[in-house]
Amino acid sequence: MDNIAYPLGQLAALIDGVAEGDGTVHITGVSNLDEAEEGHIAYVAELHLLPQAENSKAAALIVPPNAKTTRKPIIITEDPRLAFSKVLQLFAPERRMPAGTDPRAVVGQHVSMGADVAIGACAFVGDNTVLGDNVVIHPLAYVGHEVIIGDDTEIHPHVYIGDRVSLGQRVIVHSGATVGADGFGYLQTDEDHRKIPQIGTVVVEDDVEIGANSTVDRATVTATRIGRGTKIDDQVHVAHNVVIGENGLLCGQVGIAGSAQIGNNVMMGGQVGVNDHICICDNVVIGGGAKVYGDITEAGIYSGIPARPHQQRLRSLAYQRRLPDLVERIKQLEARLAELEDTDRSQ
Repeated sequence: MDNIAYPLGQLAALIDGVAEGDGTVHITGVSNLDEAEEGHIAYVAELHLLPQAENSKAAALIVPPNAKTTRKPIIITEDPRLAFSKVLQLFAPERRMPAGTDPRAVVGQHVSMGADVAIGACAFVGDNTVLGDNVVIHPLAYVGHEVIIGDDTEIHPHVYIGDRVSLGQRVIVHSGATVGADGFGYLQTDEDHRKIPQIGTVVVEDDVEIGANSTVDRATVTATRIGRGTKIDDQVHVAHNVVIGENGLLCGQVGIAGSAQIGNNVMMGGQVGVNDHICICDNVVIGGGAKVYGDITEAGIYSGIPARPHQQRLRSLAYQRRLPDLVERIKQLEARLAELEDTDRSQ
């Protein structure tokens, strides 16, 4: 963010907001309310944070429409979080590798390259691979043979893209991720575990992001598929033959077993586990740590082990917390009943 500064009025125009107060104030940095310094801009997502914001060192604030009264210059916007993300992009623009192939890279035969492709040092690109416009392959990345990579896709260092994998446009694959390794397929025999060849592929559609050290395994004969707009966090495992719909969100350490079918707009919290051959319908949210052992056929929020509708799970937990009291009450009733039986026998 060195040497980047914007007058508040100009900054407001760039993020589709409206400036109020001194529009000439120069914004030199971005921060949160607790750590803001002079020249910084911060955002106020909730009205109850406005007093804290006014007392911070921030030079200006991004606020929602109903937070117009403030002692600082402001930018009013319908969505302060979205506006703040735009400001972050302005102050910390991504550095793009220059177009061209580093002489230390290895590029196979019959590779088709679009305009402004960048291939870094010690990267490998296999034979008959197709690279669209503005593709960036960072140093030390491996892109196999007969791979198709769409426009504006970025492959970070130490990524493995297996043979015949297809990546759409504007895909981002972060460091250490593997797309197209063999699926975990073995046939148990009396002598050993016989490997089943995994000759399928992986299809990653447009605008997908795959986090660091995540793995998407190739299918046995067809395609493991990641739908358009899906975002995958770090250390997520997607097994062979899995199909994930559009606009999904998979948080860290999610594990999806083979041949599961995941619908559109499905969100999974950290460490969710999904059994093999499970079907999950559209518009489902699964809480962190849940385990899905059976199909989910209705949209909603699910949690727990096994995963159940969240409100049902909360009721179950409430009943569980009452169990010690219920047991004690039963003991008291049993004792009272024993006393009554002793009295009857004595009469």
